Amino acid sequence: MFRFALLALFASLSFAQDPSEVFNKPPAKVDEALRARIDEFYQDHVKQQFKKAEALVAPDTKDFFYSHNKPPYLTCETGKISYSDNFKRAKATVVCEQYLMIPGFEGKRLKVPHASTWKVIGGKWYWYVDQEEIKKTPFGTMTAGAPGPGGGPPATMPTNGDFILKFVQADPTSVTLKPGEAQTVTIHNSAPGNLTIGIFGRIPGVDVTIDHLRLKVGDQAVLTLQATEAARPGTISVRVEETGQLIPIQVSMK
Repeated sequence: MFRFALLALFASLSFAQDPSEVFNKPPAKVDEALRARIDEFYQDHVKQQFKKAEALVAPDTKDFFYSHNKPPYLTCETGKISYSDNFKRAKATVVCEQYLMIPGFEGKRLKVPHASTWKVIGGKWYWYVDQEEIKKTPFGTMTAGAPGPGGGPPATMPTNGDFILKFVQADPTSVTLKPGEAQTVTIHNSAPGNLTIGIFGRIPGVDVTIDHLRLKVGDQAVLTLQATEAARPGTISVRVEETGQLIPIQVSMK
């Protein structure tokens, strides 16, 4: 009941300019056209006019759009946009004010950043989600378990969504493996309620297991990474189902 449909959302919280973007500035008309489409798409969500928003969804993402939860946004504002593929694909940060459904914060209005991906089809921008990346989880679709006792909200309520990034943390966030060797990563939950986690992504030749997926208040889970002879370096992420937060874990090889 606490599912909070934010897709890889908090990966775009850094607003610092990448030096490479200085040389990747889009033509003014391209940027204006995309921002207009993003504004239209999210204003349709604010007004809950989802049939209108559907017209801005790429054909390969329509099934995803139909089946996934659509949080009731109160306001939305487009921020930074990063372009790629000769200005035919883009990733935008959209900050939306909404009510949180996290234990201890129900009914609290906060501004939360969302990562929004777009691509050009037939000369127009369309919102899309990379379906193949979503499928890359060794545990399948995660579902929340039975709710447990919460720790209650903090004494001082936050005014923006950045605090969510501190609820679940991994230690360490990078490991170095050699064939036949295993390393562990501890996932801590400091949220005032129970949370559900999952694994997003795969690394060739690296087996990933986790002892449990439902984290109670103050609980921790142990993620184990085992390298085979065919292991390659890469990155996996721990996903927090209730917030959509992705915590990257970098895996290197000796």
